[in-house]
Amino acid sequence: MVTNLPGHVVDRRRDGKQTVLLHRSMAVIGDDRIEIKSARGTIILPLLGLLLSFAAGWFMVDRGPALPFWLLVGLLLLLIILVPVSVMGLVGALVGADVVVDRRKGSATWQQGYLGMGIGTKELVPFAKIDHLEVCIEGDQPDRWHDLPDDLRQFSLVLVKKSGKRLTICNVPVPAYGQEDGMDRTLAVGQAIAAMTGARIDLPEGWELVEIDTDTGQPIERTAGERAGSRRKPRGKHR
Repeated sequence: MVTNLPGHVVDRRRDGKQTVLLHRSMAVIGDDRIEIKSARGTIILPLLGLLLSFAAGWFMVDRGPALPFWLLVGLLLLLIILVPVSVMGLVGALVGADVVVDRRKGSATWQQGYLGMGIGTKELVPFAKIDHLEVCIEGDQPDRWHDLPDDLRQFSLVLVKKSGKRLTICNVPVPAYGQEDGMDRTLAVGQAIAAMTGARIDLPEGWELVEIDTDTGQPIERTAGERAGSRRKPRGKHR
């Protein structure tokens, strides 16, 4: 288990795993497995689909003989499409994952999306083929609109293979004033994956790692007079 992750962006579950909230998803970090999976809120849409299917089925059974033929056919076609899609979406929200980094298998796996329930393999990268991890940021350059930077920042954690192929692990969009929080969330996931895979992690230009005191959350200057016994964790800081 990676223990030096910043506590202000990492929560610990009852089963001992750590979680980091991302964009409509979360990272679940365990001893031998890291998963990027849909946030709990994504279960709502599949449940609504199943409830609608149940209501349509009950309506057909209760009022079937009195309904026009075209309406029965339309409802039947709706159920044929809606039920399997909702079931797959529900399974994906509960047990599926978009990206899985597995220490025991020695590989990182990108899995299928909504219709694939987050289970079918789309890309498989053995640890030996990983060149490095990279944190990228968009929206901070003053060249998008009247030479002004965007009000939003999108942080991305990217895995770069030795072949040069780039695979996005997760995205974290944040307001410009909260960019350090976005960096810390992205970096926390990157540090966990780097510790598991042995790959280095590169930060964007203008950013550096600093140490913070877990009691105060404030950066600690590296001086000879540092307080002994302070617990320190790395976090990102814009220069």
